[in-house]
Amino acid sequence: MAFIALPLLFLISDSTDRVQAQQPELERCPDRSTVIHGELFADNKRWCVESILHDRQIEPYSFTAMDIAPDGTLYATRPLSGAVMAIRDSDGDDLPDKMTIFAEELTLPMGLAHHDKHLYVAGGAHIYRIAESGAVDTIVDDLPSGSGYWTGGITVGDDSRLYLALGAPCDNCEFDQRERGAIISMNLDGSDRRVIATGFRQPADVAFYRGQLWTLDSAPRQTERKALDELNLVAPGGWYGFPYCLGAGRGNISAADIDCADAIAPVMLFGSGANPVSLAPFSHNTLPGTEDTLIVVLSGEPSQIDIVGYKVIMITFDEANQPLGATILIPYRKLNLRQAYTPYSAEGLFWEKYIWLSELGFGIYPQQPLAVAVHPQGWIFISITGGRIIALRPRSLSADYAELYPLWTPMNPDFDPKAPVSIAERQ
Repeated sequence: MAFIALPLLFLISDSTDRVQAQQPELERCPDRSTVIHGELFADNKRWCVESILHDRQIEPYSFTAMDIAPDGTLYATRPLSGAVMAIRDSDGDDLPDKMTIFAEELTLPMGLAHHDKHLYVAGGAHIYRIAESGAVDTIVDDLPSGSGYWTGGITVGDDSRLYLALGAPCDNCEFDQRERGAIISMNLDGSDRRVIATGFRQPADVAFYRGQLWTLDSAPRQTERKALDELNLVAPGGWYGFPYCLGAGRGNISAADIDCADAIAPVMLFGSGANPVSLAPFSHNTLPGTEDTLIVVLSGEPSQIDIVGYKVIMITFDEANQPLGATILIPYRKLNLRQAYTPYSAEGLFWEKYIWLSELGFGIYPQQPLAVAVHPQGWIFISITGGRIIALRPRSLSADYAELYPLWTPMNPDFDPKAPVSIAERQ
């Protein structure tokens, strides 16, 4: 397969802008009527969990992608309804609360990105460009679609090009469609389409982080936990293994002329059934350990008994883009007043100790998290099946905050990455 070289600007993204926005004055968390009590546990020392909306009449798998415009409007897709919703702040507290239809009669809208007063929406065979007025312009109508995985996430780089994730046409099979199981790129008008990287099964989302393009992938489910899900750093011209090489080893399909050593290895592995579906860079320093991190939604697999996903995590990296560990944003498990931070050791992360949260009704299960977006103020918006969107708003730090977290965790204001970590603290 031939690949076209990318311009140097592929390695540059507006996500590297770290300018800290001025935090508006809000009521204390206990004083706000939008605060969620008694469910969806988060670290209440760090985050205030608030409801954006909860409409049980909406089809369960709504809000599969979200993005926020500079004016604070939250846009969200409803693929089964063919609509994109606009959720705006109606009471002046900077949190969106009033939802209206922004565009409709679209084909399976699954990914969206706001750029230069336009909303780019990917769905089925189409990419739509929607103006602020709501006028829809179809710029692409021939993306590979039909069987297999739906068209996934879309983003815009500083090179003024669109980057789009396209799933494989099957769960675990050979195929020769050039743009399936791939990351592709094009101009903002849909012209000059290029294949960037191949060898993916379900690259559900794409995002620029640290000036480079990242994506996710999920392996076919297997009973022996050998098919691990992935976080990948996209290299122009790279091949990532599917369907022959999956996660930590070979897949069910073999070929004599395929060497898995030729496949680009994942940056991070998640347990089988984690089902990563959405990611967003977080550049705000509102709380210790949050600046320069990557948020990933692990949606979970309903057909799997093990509750591996059903959580949203924040990943910390070293200077070489290698993951140091993951903080669970929601649901939070309180253990000796420590945040649920797991150092990464190059093995699939399962987090099985958090099953009890779901069993008690304080986790996300049996609902699934679907998408994440970051507000210009540093608030985190998360969509959940069942017509729900919540916000994690950073709290003011207390004087004894440093005492709550070990020195080796990024959440400690005096974080020391070289501090020793005992086996007991890792548990």
